[in-house]
Amino acid sequence: MLWNVPVFAIAVAAGLVLTYLLARRIVEPVKALDRAAVEVGRQNYDYEVPVKGEDELGRLAATFNAMCASIREAREELIRSERIATIGRLAASIVHDLRNPLATIYAGAEMLLYSQLSEAQIRRLAGNMFGASQRVQDLLQDLLDVGRGKTGEIRPCDLREIAGAVARSLESAAAAQQVRIVLDVPEGLNLPLDRRRIERVFLNLMGNALEAMPAGGAITVSAVVEPDSVVVTVTDTGPGIALEIRSRLFQPFVTARKKTGLGLGLALARQAVVDHGGDMWADSSESGASFLFRLPRRPAHESRPTEES
Repeated sequence: MLWNVPVFAIAVAAGLVLTYLLARRIVEPVKALDRAAVEVGRQNYDYEVPVKGEDELGRLAATFNAMCASIREAREELIRSERIATIGRLAASIVHDLRNPLATIYAGAEMLLYSQLSEAQIRRLAGNMFGASQRVQDLLQDLLDVGRGKTGEIRPCDLREIAGAVARSLESAAAAQQVRIVLDVPEGLNLPLDRRRIERVFLNLMGNALEAMPAGGAITVSAVVEPDSVVVTVTDTGPGIALEIRSRLFQPFVTARKKTGLGLGLALARQAVVDHGGDMWADSSESGASFLFRLPRRPAHESRPTEES
């Protein structure tokens, strides 16, 4: 019986080795699946589990890889669909913004062709057509500027004169809705601006305020001079900013309470201000909305002089 003890020990050791090998054969693929799950959690859908054999674990690895491939294809299709949807929304917004000035140009051309007009009427009609064509050009240039992330020519501009020019362009529409436009901007306030883009900022903010008050109200444009900047505020007495869009207000295609438009204007307006080295934000209450933007008093690339200079 004594000589059987080593045999027993050998048998036990062999059993342990066999158990270890079987455990390793099971644990290693499970560890590989766990690593793969971590990679998928990091959105690395290109990760694949090595497939070894055709047993249950091998089939599980193959199924996991097939699942990742399906997720990857679905994700790529979703990205393609989102891109197509974004392009469609952008195109629709551009078409909307172009429609009114193009209609003005078309109607004016038709009147010039088929109507007997006095010289004064022709001059007034030509002026309307010129203004409409300028708005088309400005819109297209705005889209280019946003894509390039830069402004046009920067030169000293009178901020009150810019706001006043926009207010005059909205006088007829404001009078029809019984809306007062009040300017409280200091005279002689010259800032380094791309005039065309800042005009578009005022036009967008004041136009939105006008659209929010079809039954009358007031729009106030004010400016506060600070040591290094000017803070402009455009306030209306309308219903305020819809709660559901406040956190996404300056994102493209965000809109509420508007009969027309797809919400590109505020995104373009804020980008124009940011490109000047400033920023734009909003405040709202039940008695109206306020849009504020800050413009530097010196060009964005110019450093502030030291006390010694």
